[in-house]
Amino acid sequence: MRSLLAPLLAAAALLAGSAGAVPITPADFGGTQSVENFEGIAIGPNVAGSGFGNIVLPGSAGSYTFASGVTLLGPNPGLFANGAFLHNAGAAGPANGWGTNGTVNSAASVPDPWGLASSTYLGVFDSLGAGSVVLDLSFASDVHQVGAWVAGMAGTQITLEVYDASNVLLESTTLPAPSVAAWGTGFLGLERTEGIRRVVFRGSDFGIDGLTFDATPLTPLPEARLGALMLIAIAYVIWRGR
Repeated sequence: MRSLLAPLLAAAALLAGSAGAVPITPADFGGTQSVENFEGIAIGPNVAGSGFGNIVLPGSAGSYTFASGVTLLGPNPGLFANGAFLHNAGAAGPANGWGTNGTVNSAASVPDPWGLASSTYLGVFDSLGAGSVVLDLSFASDVHQVGAWVAGMAGTQITLEVYDASNVLLESTTLPAPSVAAWGTGFLGLERTEGIRRVVFRGSDFGIDGLTFDATPLTPLPEARLGALMLIAIAYVIWRGR
């Protein structure tokens, strides 16, 4: 019995310890979330032009706070220096080609997160051969769930990293870049009981839309989920015992 009990306790400890990090989908939000759709931002203070009529550069002079309260950390080095850009695909100007993953060339190319009409997304691409580039965003206070709809160049791996208030990396998750056609279902998100203060989206050529976050505190682990995980652990221990 002792030889079976030890692995069971170890499995339980492992499951409890991993409970803080859970990849999530839009269905995991409880209705109290905030959403940033990046709409309606024009050239002005701290928003530079790019030379293209439908692309602007938020945070050109320093960090830029969107209407939802999320802040793009800056200053933004610019479109052709691996900086972030806002591409309004519904306005006159260039399209954004992501190879075999498709082209963002109209408002219909951009998803409508939560049913909110959207033609603009926040993007970045590696124009300097750095290997990867980032969208670095922060919150004024802790959030516990965060994610966004993502898409990008064929072959790009998009990673979401979440950090606490002390800038300690809590967790990361990676998704192969969905195509333009699949953007409406390509959600990349995480939740943490400890609290998330900063998020980094990382890849080589990608965009995000419908940045969604919720500050509602989470319980460490729902009882139903813990029970299911414990049953798996018990089944494993019995199998090993046999």
